[in-house]
Amino acid sequence: MEDIVFPPTYWQGWDSHVTFLPGDILPEESEGRLYAVLVFVFYGDKIALADIAGRGMCIPSGRIENGETIDESAVRECFEEVGAQLIEGRRRLLGCYCMVPAHSPENTVAKYCPVFVAEAAGFVSLPPGTESQGMFLAAMEDVAEQYFFWDDLLSSVFNHAQQMRDLWWPAGQSISEFMEGR
Repeated sequence: MEDIVFPPTYWQGWDSHVTFLPGDILPEESEGRLYAVLVFVFYGDKIALADIAGRGMCIPSGRIENGETIDESAVRECFEEVGAQLIEGRRRLLGCYCMVPAHSPENTVAKYCPVFVAEAAGFVSLPPGTESQGMFLAAMEDVAEQYFFWDDLLSSVFNHAQQMRDLWWPAGQSISEFMEGR
């Protein structure tokens, strides 16, 4: 597996300096500072993108609601924004974005955004009242052209998501698995 570098960047729309911290556990300093979740939803060899009004195409994402775990938030956002029915046991934490406001008082603290990788069994109609205008299944090689903005950090995180998905849930089934119970 190829080592991926996650270059820090500045995201103007959020007026924040952003880094990505890979891993299957959140950093200790994120406690009490979780802001939103993002989910890479794979369906076969495609990735689901939500068409969000005023933003454009992006992976399902949104704020964590009061009383919600990050996992519950991830499932809800996938349903609300792309109608994904996620496969049980095929959702894992990939890491998190750390966003530090650029033009704020010295005492401003970072916000952390957990990032998941998941696989969908299928999709249903979007629920009423969603901010999503629909969903689109994109080939990974086409995402950069369709995503609402793109930079080197996003490219690295997308590549990492695909690598980890392939590692965690390889495509296909071995003959021995297929023949079990026959």
